[in-house]
Amino acid sequence: MNAPRKRVFRIFWRDYVTGEGVSSSEPELLAGEHIAPLAERLLVAPDNYIGVIDTNELVLQVWCAEADGSVQLELLYPEDGGMLHLSLPLAEVLALLGRLPQEFDELLLPGAQFRMNGS
Repeated sequence: MNAPRKRVFRIFWRDYVTGEGVSSSEPELLAGEHIAPLAERLLVAPDNYIGVIDTNELVLQVWCAEADGSVQLELLYPEDGGMLHLSLPLAEVLALLGRLPQEFDELLLPGAQFRMNGS
């Protein structure tokens, strides 16, 4: 019997409160089950963010917009010049991050709106 394959993602993040982070140009590997706990620590201060890269090089960026708890999610589509954007409460974002698939698509962010870069 084969053991389930562990989900591992490349991630980058920034904590402006502590000054710590990992650059998007040199992402680190992180097991899927550790993404939500890291996000829970980061997404409590405005502008802190985490980015997760899927197996097809699509990037999911998650950032804390305001101290009121609203969290922004953006699934970047560079070849299409835009992104899917969605705002959710932190608890819903953490649940989503806890069950990320290896490949992202529009089903990851139901109800998201497509925005062109620069708009």
